[in-house]
Formats: sequence, C-alpha cells, structure tokens
Amino acid sequence: MMAILFTGAIGFMGCSKNENANPSTTNSVTIEEKNRALVVDITGTWCPPCGAYGIPGFTYAIENAKDKIVPFAVHSSDPLSVTAMNAVSSLPRFKSSSVPRIVAGNGLVFSAGVYSDITATGTKIISSVDTFIANNPVTAGIALNNLKFDGTKVSVDVSTKFFDAQASGDYQVAVYFYENGVVSPQQKSNLPVDSTQQHNHVIRTLASATAWGEAITVSGNTDTKNYSAILNSKWNTAKMGAIAIIWKKIGTDYLYINGNLTKVE
Repeated sequence: MMAILFTGAIGFMGCSKNENANPSTTNSVTIEEKNRALVVDITGTWCPPCGAYGIPGFTYAIENAKDKIVPFAVHSSDPLSVTAMNAVSSLPRFKSSSVPRIVAGNGLVFSAGVYSDITATGTKIISSVDTFIANNPVTAGIALNNLKFDGTKVSVDVSTKFFDAQASGDYQVAVYFYENGVVSPQQKSNLPVDSTQQHNHVIRTLASATAWGEAITVSGNTDTKNYSAILNSKWNTAKMGAIAIIWKKIGTDYLYINGNLTKVE
C-alpha cells in the first residue's frame, strides 16, 4: 500500500509495510572535535517510491553533504535485510507509517515518505543535517583505522574520546560493516522493476550481537579497540567499509551522539 501526502506543489512519496578483541588505550590517534549527523535510509526493494525517490534523494544528500554525514541504509523485509538492524528502524523516533523513511540525527526528516522531487528531498535531508550539527555540541569523537580483510574475517580499529568533561551516563559503540554497489532488483514508481539497481551503504554485518554495540567508558583519553565480524564469501570486499557510532543509552532508548566511517570509492 502506498502512502502519499502532498504539501504545496511537492508530493510526499512512500509505501507501507510491516516491518572482539582486546581493548587498548592510545593517544597516538587523532580524533576530530567535530559532529557528523547520522543519515539513515529505511528502505525496501519491494517499495516503488523507495526506488524512484528515496534512494536518489538519499544519494543526493550523500554526494552534497560529503563529510558532514554518516550514512547507511536499513532494508526492511527484503533480500538485503539484516535482522539486528530492525532495532534501529523500530526506534519510536524513527518510525512512521511508510517507507522510505529518512532519519537525520535523532529524528525523521519527513513525517511520511519523501518528496516526489529528488533534489528537494536531498536538500531537505541536508538542511536537517545542518540543523543537527548546529544544535548539538561535540560530546565525543570517533575515528576508524586499519580496516582489514583477513580470509573469513573483517576487522577495524575504533578510537573514541570524550570532549565534554561533564558527560555522564551510559554510552555504547556499535560497529557496522557495509557494502556499496550491491545489485538487487528494485521496484520503481511508474517504471518497470530495475533489475540492475545498485544499492549503497547496505549494512552487511555487525561486530556485536545487537545494533547498539557494547558499553564504553566516558574518558578524556583516546580509547582504542579492535572490532571484527565474519565475512560472507558473496560480499565484494573491494566495496566494503566500516561505520562506527556512539549511542547514548537512556532506559530503553538510544540517542545518536556521533559517528564516522571508512569511505568506499
């Protein structure tokens, strides 16, 4: 079922569907005192507006926001889905009645679906990114180094540092490994199925059992740990990268604090 909302001359497009290694401490890693905004495309290959507007709008934001964002795609009920990632798309702040759903920072960019104009969709995502960065001081920073593929395993070193001396509470680091250029047939509004659609920032696996990772210590020092996961032989490691996110746990909720990623050409 497709949910379509109209605001002015621009339509909202969407469709409905249910949806470890040893720690070490080092000060040799440089961590920027800089916020990047989380941008999540909650999508599905079965969803026509996702293919026609959601993916292109998400791509426009990635290409134009550049180093200001940490992007990844969470697929819902399709061949690219990862069960653990349902926890992210199910956060109350990230839910609505349809997909595509675009998250920027700690909330939805659109109440339902996306604009039917790709440039307008991408521009609104970037505006939400800028708002998140402007309104949130840098609590903590994060850096990734030494991404390695070793036979059946992928690993990366993740370093964190807290810049806010008053920071308190429960913080966690989650590490996700993603792949670009994943070909999977995509439904598109008013067009035939695109059997050659390339999907980017597809989460393939996680370094922990849950989407929220594991607890870290609030520290003004630079703390570094190696994270790893098992590879599937069908994945193209030449197009894979890593994403690391600091979440703050508040009861059963998780707030995005900061993140970073290794880039894939």
